Formats: sequence, structure tokens, C-alpha cells
Amino acid sequence: MNIININFLQSLKKIKEFAAKTDIKIKYFIVPATLSLCAAALEGLGITLLIPLAKGVLQMDFSFIREWKFMQFIMYKIFHIYSRPQVFIFAFLVTAVLGSMVISNILRYSASVTAMYQLRKFSDHLRRIIFNRYLEFGKLFFDRHNLGYLHNIIINFVNQIAGEFRNLQDAFTQFFTFIICLIIMFTIEIRLTMLVLLVLPFSHRLYQRLIERIKKSSSVYASFSKKINEQIFNILSCIPLVKMYAHEEEERKEFGILSNNLRITEFSIDKKTQLIKPVNDIMILVIIMFLISIMTFMVAKEKSEKVSSFLVFFYLLKRTSNSFYFLNTIKNSLASISGPITEIKKIFNDKDKFFVSGGEINFTGLRSNVELRNLSFSYIDNKQVLKAINFTIEKNKITALVGPSGSGKTTIVNLILRFYDCPPSSIFVDGTDIRSFNADSIRKHIALVSQDVLLFNDTLRKNIVYGLNREVSDEELVAIAKKARLFDFIMGLPEKFNTYIGDRGIMLSGGEKQRVTIARALLKEAEILILDEATSSLDSKTEKMIQEAVEEVIKGRTTIVIAHRFSTIKNADKIIVVESGKFIEEGTLNELLQAKGRFNEYWEEQKFY
Repeated sequence: MNIININFLQSLKKIKEFAAKTDIKIKYFIVPATLSLCAAALEGLGITLLIPLAKGVLQMDFSFIREWKFMQFIMYKIFHIYSRPQVFIFAFLVTAVLGSMVISNILRYSASVTAMYQLRKFSDHLRRIIFNRYLEFGKLFFDRHNLGYLHNIIINFVNQIAGEFRNLQDAFTQFFTFIICLIIMFTIEIRLTMLVLLVLPFSHRLYQRLIERIKKSSSVYASFSKKINEQIFNILSCIPLVKMYAHEEEERKEFGILSNNLRITEFSIDKKTQLIKPVNDIMILVIIMFLISIMTFMVAKEKSEKVSSFLVFFYLLKRTSNSFYFLNTIKNSLASISGPITEIKKIFNDKDKFFVSGGEINFTGLRSNVELRNLSFSYIDNKQVLKAINFTIEKNKITALVGPSGSGKTTIVNLILRFYDCPPSSIFVDGTDIRSFNADSIRKHIALVSQDVLLFNDTLRKNIVYGLNREVSDEELVAIAKKARLFDFIMGLPEKFNTYIGDRGIMLSGGEKQRVTIARALLKEAEILILDEATSSLDSKTEKMIQEAVEEVIKGRTTIVIAHRFSTIKNADKIIVVESGKFIEEGTLNELLQAKGRFNEYWEEQKFY
């Protein structure tokens, strides 16, 4: 078995495994395949009837057809034709040929539409299950994977697979046509048909070599295309940096080189692609001329009366030669979808998806405390981020986490939020392992204001009320906006709360973005509030206003504060100091200052201003 056949079988195996993984029913494509088979059969019937029609026209006599029992039944039993039978037979044959061809094309169109309907359902189904799969993964998966790559899988790869499946459907239609035409050719002249079967693979090989050269050029094109796309993204996303260093001319030159390389490669592909049709036509013409010579010899030597049959044979040869390339279509389609299927199958593989398992207990609210017991955690094996952390977060108290950047503060919060899966028996909520609780039920009781502002490309209203399973009145929305010091800003916008804020809130300033997320957290009315550098993007005046609003909200709530600024932790009931993933010390502000430890050193260095 050669390498091509091995790859072909491997591709078929991939498709089978892919269908099983994605719950795609191959039987859905039986209907269009059946319609294609019926269309090919009817086309074969029409072509078969061309032989007696052509023979009768050439001889100007259709009397030989009257001897057919089938024709006798139609003429005398059904239509009762006794006069001018020649005219009737001619009209019947013309009508039968046209009718079978018209119905064949209708069936072929129906097969195509049915196939497209199934493929659209397939695309929709595949997109949904991939998207649902994404939502199941832990945050660490998204930390490690480029969002452009994930977008490419769910949109471009799905469309590519659907498109190639469409090509496969066309290939099966060509296959049925090829078989029907081949059967008719055998009935007309078996020797010529055998000769055609010997010659066609040779022409197929020439065609395949040309396709292989195009594939090589295509791989080069893909490389240049990737480079130029990366260059466009890098430069346009960093325009301020380019202008800051007056590097426009250098970027023009580099882009010009990439664009020129792309042009040369594109032209190389164009030359080879445009060569396919003339090469194919010349090969078919050579075959036809060769067969005409043989047919002429046969007619002269054998006094053959198959002139009409030979005319139909030429038509069949043309149809057969066009359909013969269904093998190329199948191979190319299977090869094209092999890569996308491999990547999509990785999404359905549980390896490195970092699922956060949830327990069966429904969290109904904090009764006592959240306790960390010897909490250790690693994003990467053998590289600990947290090392045996121990401390307690009391209910209705303000607990501040302080320390230098990269010390593990945000990681601790993400573990409490169940964004990452913590080790067993390391975090306890009211004495129960947090892993025993349903993760969604825990998050419903927590509101987060993060330094990483997360906003949708949507209206202010949609961003503020996001995640709430209830209707929010305009009065409540206004009240929340006032508390977050957003009201005056929003009232100055043309569309007020219905103003679109652009991708990731590009239309807002840093402080305005932060206040939108604070308004969202306020509206959630959760009993546990997490402020992760919540005022990091605010100027002093805005920070003071927000701090006043936050102080109103945290009264009577369990609050976890991560901050570098003194203003955000001065009223904390407990300050936890972590450094390099380790617990260092804890206490109130005054206790830590008097202890003259690490916190005092940070204080003296003004780390929190």
C-alpha cells in the first residue's frame, strides 16, 4: 500500500473519530447522496435514449424502434398511435431525453440544496459544541492559548470543514455520474472503453503533478501571508510606538518587501492555476482524436453501423473525463480538512483543559469565614506560585492582601473565585472544602472589581447589568450610576445609557472603565466583594469619589482588597502580607507598622501611595 493510500485511510479514520467526538450523524448525508444517485441514473437514461434518437435522425427512419416491446406498449396500449408512428417516436424520444435531463438536473439541484442545508446545520452544531466546550474550560486554558487561535478554530476551521464536505458531496455526485457513464460506454463499445480506462489514469497523473506544484507554492504563500498579517497587526496596534520612534520609513520598507514577496508567490500560483484548464483540454483533445482515429478504422474495416453510438460515446467520454477527477477532489478535500479536524479534536481532548470541578453542595451564603490551610499552587509543574499559605478571611470584615507585584495576591483571589482549581483541603468555606461546593453558586455570592477591566463592545446599560437574571429599572440604574460617580458622565453622552463603548470600552477613559465595572459590582449586591486594584486607573479626585462609594458598599460585607495604595487599605480589619508566594505577616495597619517588619519596609518606601 503506497503512502497516498495510507494517508487516505488515515484521513478517513480521522473523519470517523471526528464524527464520533462531535456527535455528527453521517446518515444525514444519505438523502443528498441518494438524490445524486437518482440524478446520475436519470442522466444515464437520457444519454442512452440519445443513441436510438441519433440513429433514427441519421437514417431518417425510426421503424427499428417500433420493434421494441416497450415502444409497442406505449404506442398501442397507452396512446393508441396507428398513424404517423415515425413522428410520434421522434417526439417521444426527444421528450424522454429532455424530460430525463430536466428531472436529473432538478434532482441534482435538490441534492445540492439538501446537502447545503445539512452542512449549515452541521456548521451550526459544530460551532455550538465548540463554544460550549470553551465555556467548560478553566481560566488557565485561556491564559495559555491565543484568543485569535481559538477564534480561528470556531469560525474559520468550521467553515473550512463545511466547505470541504460540500466538495466531497460534489465528488460523490461526480462518482455516480462516472459510474453510470462508464456502464453505458461499456455497452456501446467495450474495447474503446477499456482503452479509455488505460489512458485516463495517465492524464490524471499529469494533472496530479500540476496540482502538487500548486500545493508547494500554496505553502509558501501561506507562510508569506502569515508574516504580512502579523506585520499589519503589529504595526497598526502599535502606531503610537512607531510614531514615537519616527520609524515609519523603516516599516514602509519592511512591509514593501513582504508585500512584494507575496505578489511574486501569488503570481506563481496564478500561472500554475491558469495552466490547469488548457492542459486538461489538450489531454482530452488528444484522447478524443486518438479515439476518432480508432473509430474511423473500425467503421471502415468492420462496416460498423455504430456511428450514432460513437457520437454518444464522445459525449460520454467528455462527461467521464470531467467526472474522473472526483478522486482528486476527495483526496484534496480530505487532505485540506485533516489539519482543522486535528485542531478541533484537541478541543475535545480533556488534556490541559484545566477543568474546575464543582461539588454537589449549593452555596447559600457565608456564615463564618474563608480559611486557607497550607495552600500551594502552580500554574506550571514544579514552579510554585503559592507556597503553604495560611490565613483566614472573616465574615463582614475587610481583609487586605498586600505585597509586591507577582507575589500571588491575584492568584489567591482567583482560587477563591474557582477560576483555577485549588488542591484538595487547601481552601475551606465555613469549614467545608471549597471544592465540595458548586462553583456557580459560590460566584453568585461574589462581586469582583478587577484591575483588568472586562467590557463588551456593547452599550453602557448592557455592560452594567450584565449577568443579572432580573430586570433593572431605570431608577435603579440611575441610583447605581450616581454611587459609582458615573451619572454626570453618562448624562453628557448623546445616547445616555444606550451609548456603545467600543471594543473593550475603547471609547472610555481608564477611570470611566473602572467606574463601569464598579457600578456592575454594586448592582450585583453580592455579600462578598473583591477589589483587585479597583482604583488603579483613577486620578486622585476620581479615586476619592469612588472610595467614598466603595466605603458605603463594603459596610456589613465581607471584603477582600488587593491594593498598593494606602487609601484603599487604611480601614482594613486585617492586612495580609505575601511575598514570593509566601505568607509573611498579618495584622491591622497599626500593628504591622509597630512590628517593624516587611509591611513597615513597604510603608517606608511608600509602596502604597
